[in-house]
Amino acid sequence: MKYCTPNLPSGKVNKMFVSSILPQNICDELILLGVEPVKLGKSRRLKSELAYHPDILLFNYMPGKWMAEFDNDYFPGNINMNNLLTEVKHHIGNKYPADCIFNSFVVEKTIFCGFVNVGMYENIEELSSFSFVSFKQGYAKCSVVLVQENAFITSDKSIYKKLSELKFDCLYVDGSGIQLNGYSNGFIGGCAGKVSKDLLVFTGNIEQFSAYANIKDFCRNYGVELYSLSSEPLYDYGGLLPVSEAE
Repeated sequence: MKYCTPNLPSGKVNKMFVSSILPQNICDELILLGVEPVKLGKSRRLKSELAYHPDILLFNYMPGKWMAEFDNDYFPGNINMNNLLTEVKHHIGNKYPADCIFNSFVVEKTIFCGFVNVGMYENIEELSSFSFVSFKQGYAKCSVVLVQENAFITSDKSIYKKLSELKFDCLYVDGSGIQLNGYSNGFIGGCAGKVSKDLLVFTGNIEQFSAYANIKDFCRNYGVELYSLSSEPLYDYGGLLPVSEAE
């Protein structure tokens, strides 16, 4: 099995981690694209809908390597993907920023995360070879869509400022209109995922989103096309996380 580079597959994705509350019509669309949606369970420590969010529950730090809290019961046990899970002693908490300790993303050997998480990561042996870029925003992965290794879309102004200062190509979009139960709005990263090197899919109708034209143009600069998995408005389900791809 060929495991995906975290969030940036090089080929056609055949498995993704998704929320257990992802609607069946969206799962069916993924299946039509050749992707098996592998549903995670629910965190027993979170009371909000974030308890179902893959990007809250897991941190994909290397191809085929996913980090989660010790003694979790949401990582699927019925899939033939051995040695994927690294459990650490830390536990997710119900309140921010304890709820986003795994809400980070990796590009090559750099971890992009909320500054509150750097100290924890520095003391985890599996992450000892990584460097860090930290943000004021703790929901780092929620807030970002990875288009390519040097190109990002974000709905957080502080992340946009930091990435731009570091000379990454970054597009800021207003997250208003992205739905998430219990919150005024969701995050752009929570309603997207790449199913191949050149196809980015969304959990709603991206053409109805206010920043559609800018997102379309930005992604086309990198040879990436957009695809809507639903006719409904964008909804933050905690991301669609690529796991493996066709060899």
